[in-house]
Amino acid sequence: MTNLRPILRYFDDGKGRAELPRLIFIYGSVLFEDRTVSFEEYGRMRESGELAFDQLPTLEVGNTIIGQSCAIARYAAKQAGLYPLDSVQAAISDMVVDAWRDLLDLLYGCYVDRIVQNNRLIMKMRDASVKVERLCEYFAVTVPMHFKRFEQMIGSNQGSPFLVGPSLTWADLAVFDILSTLDETAKLWTTPSFFYIPEPHGPLRPPKELLKPYPKLNALHLIISKTPSIAAWLQTHSY
Repeated sequence: MTNLRPILRYFDDGKGRAELPRLIFIYGSVLFEDRTVSFEEYGRMRESGELAFDQLPTLEVGNTIIGQSCAIARYAAKQAGLYPLDSVQAAISDMVVDAWRDLLDLLYGCYVDRIVQNNRLIMKMRDASVKVERLCEYFAVTVPMHFKRFEQMIGSNQGSPFLVGPSLTWADLAVFDILSTLDETAKLWTTPSFFYIPEPHGPLRPPKELLKPYPKLNALHLIISKTPSIAAWLQTHSY
């Protein structure tokens, strides 16, 4: 019998690239199963060939496995009614979500280097000093460039508090996710996690008041964080 609920699988140590589809499903009241995968399980899944492109997250829909975080999030958005029907607005929302993916990829790139070993692409952790150097550049250059553009998009959206069109779309949830990830109060920066850098080089946090120059982004973050379903999720699954 086909499972009617999509099954989302991701690592058991964080939110990462799976959080956007989670937020979309939750906001849109779409039932789904959220299953975590240990690194040991991931290794077995990769060896067995059951992972699309050897990566997580994956989304199992019936007998089909979907890979790639943006494809998964787009599917979730269409199921949740959060993907624009207008083709131009849809393309703009895709653009924002691609930028979300860029910001995450560049953030992860501060921590890991991708190398080929034994005919397989693997992630090698960078030295702590290199992580700090790259993170400082990330927050000084990459983040402001993206945040400025997001702020401009809201400002030119005919008085709407959202990025695309008059109502919330998956693009807004993507921006909410990266804003929450880069919040200096998020526990992922201060407790052992992928992002945590121990002494003597850390702990390193994002700059304080990162959103101060971007009042419209700050307002968007507040709107979404106060949505009852999202607030309930974050109560037990904080960043």
